Amino acid sequence: MSAEIAEVSFAPFLHGNGADRKAVAQEIFDAFSTVGFVYVKDHGIAQERVDEIFGLAKKFFDQPLDVKRQWKLRDPSVNQGYTGDGDESGSDGGIDHKECYEHRRFNNDLCPNDDVLPGFKSTLDTFYQECLALSLNVLKCLAMAMKLGEDFFEKITTRTNPQLRLIRYMEISRGILEQEGHARIFPHTDFGLCTLLFQDSVGGLEIDPYHNGDFKPVTPRPGTVLINIADLLQRLTNDRCISTRHRVVSPRIEGDLLPARYSIPFFVHPDPETMIEPVTLAADEVKRYEPVNAGEWRIAHTSKDYGLGDGQKVAVAAA
Repeated sequence: MSAEIAEVSFAPFLHGNGADRKAVAQEIFDAFSTVGFVYVKDHGIAQERVDEIFGLAKKFFDQPLDVKRQWKLRDPSVNQGYTGDGDESGSDGGIDHKECYEHRRFNNDLCPNDDVLPGFKSTLDTFYQECLALSLNVLKCLAMAMKLGEDFFEKITTRTNPQLRLIRYMEISRGILEQEGHARIFPHTDFGLCTLLFQDSVGGLEIDPYHNGDFKPVTPRPGTVLINIADLLQRLTNDRCISTRHRVVSPRIEGDLLPARYSIPFFVHPDPETMIEPVTLAADEVKRYEPVNAGEWRIAHTSKDYGLGDGQKVAVAAA
C-alpha cells in the first residue's frame, strides 16, 4: 500500500459525461482503498467561501470563554455546541488541546444569533449544504466504482445529519504538547462514513497509513479539500476502503510558541436507523463485521468521548 495521497480533480464528475464520471469514481475508490485519504480539487466550493468560514471561526473563538460556554455541548444525541480546551479526550485518557464548535443540519439551538455574531448561522448553514452536496457525490463515486448502483448511499442518507465542526488548536507552548498525555489531537480514526477537511496553512496533520506508528505529514494544499474514509464505511465495504489513523502534532516550525491552527471538518453519518453491515460482492465472500445500528454507534462514541455517558473515553474524530 502506498502512503502517497492522490489529488483528484472533481470537475469531470460534476460536469463531464458518463465516462468522465466513471473515471473520477475509480480514482476516488483507488485512493480510499489504498491510503484512505484523497485530496479533491475543483470540487465546486469556492475558496472565498472557505476563507469566509475560517474568518467566522476566528471571530467565534476570539470571544471570551464565559461567553462561549453559554453554548456548551450537553447532549450526545444532538452533539451540537461548544467544547473547550480539554473537554474532549484521547483514547488513552490524554488531553486534546483544542476548542470546537459543532453545527448540525436540523438542530442548532446552541448557536450564536445575529446579535452576537451577525451572519454566523446563516453563513454556516449555506456552507453546510455545499459540504453535504459534495460528500454525497463522493459517496456516489464509491457506489459507482463498486457497481452497487449510483443511488446506493442515497437510500441510507435521506435524513443524514452530518456534523460541521470549527476547530481552533490554540496558541500553545511546544513544551506542553511534548509532555506525556498532551497533544493537539491523539491518533484516532473517524467513526462515521467519511470526512471532508478544510485546513489552514499551519500544518501538523499526520496519517499512519500502515497503522504501525509510522506517521506521515499531510501538507495543506490550497484549493483542495482532504477527504477520508471513516469506520462505518470500512465496515460497510468489508475492508475494501480503509479508515486510516491520523493525528495532529506540533507543526514543523522553529520556536517554542506554536501558532493557532484552524481546521474545518465535516463528518458524514448515515441515517440513524440504518443497520450497517458489510456488502459482499461474491457468493463466497465472508462478512468481516457484525451489523451495527448507525444511530446507536454515533451516540455511544460521542457520549464516551465527552464523558456524557458512562464516563469511559474513546477517540472521536477531529483533524
